[in-house]
Amino acid sequence: MTFTLSTLSRGVLAAALSLALAGEALAFADDDARRAILDLREQVKQMQADIDVLRRSQLSLSNEINGLKDLNRRLTGRVEELSNSLAQEKRSNRTLYESMDKRLGVFEPQTVTVDGVTVTVDAEEKNSFDAALELLQGGKYAQAERAFRDFTRKWTKSPYRPAALFWWGTSAFGAEHYKTAISSQNQLLRDYPKNRRVADAMLLVASSQAASGSVTAARSTLQKIVRAYPKTDAGREAAKRLKELPPEPEPAPEPAKQ
Repeated sequence: MTFTLSTLSRGVLAAALSLALAGEALAFADDDARRAILDLREQVKQMQADIDVLRRSQLSLSNEINGLKDLNRRLTGRVEELSNSLAQEKRSNRTLYESMDKRLGVFEPQTVTVDGVTVTVDAEEKNSFDAALELLQGGKYAQAERAFRDFTRKWTKSPYRPAALFWWGTSAFGAEHYKTAISSQNQLLRDYPKNRRVADAMLLVASSQAASGSVTAARSTLQKIVRAYPKTDAGREAAKRLKELPPEPEPAPEPAKQ
């Protein structure tokens, strides 16, 4: 087979054209790859940016949540403080009102029952009587004696006065002040002859007379009680004490007449 120049040239030209086309194709392929790589880089950058934004958002949200938690703790603590303060204020107010009531009660008249009768007495009057009675109940006879004595002299119109006279005599008897015991009960008998303590007052007089050595006077007083109150406890007690008294001494014989 004989090759001509034109034939050879055409072959070379075809080969060159093929190479050129192949190179151009490769060039186009490289460009596409580079563009793809660039696109991927842009996408990665965008994703990274999005991730950074999300991270910052999460961090900001976390800070806000922590801030809210801290605020909630402070508010809870404040609420507890206010609740405690309110409770303390209520207790203080209650104590204040109770204290005011007590202080006012010292000055306000009070309704009491004395010897079965409901009466209104001055608060100081009642407190004085109760204080004296407490001394007697505590066995402080001398102090109680003075307290009841002072009460009867200050509160001359008091519904407590008959009782105060009786307990004055009782306190005096406990302190072995028998004359005072007798005189206080005689005052009760004189000023309040119909008082329910009259029979007991007479028994106290008889006891004081006997304790001071006046046996004859004691016997006379006991006999009066038995006659006046025969069916009462006081009358039965007087009869019992009469039997316990020592006999009266025999009168001395009269001297023989010359």
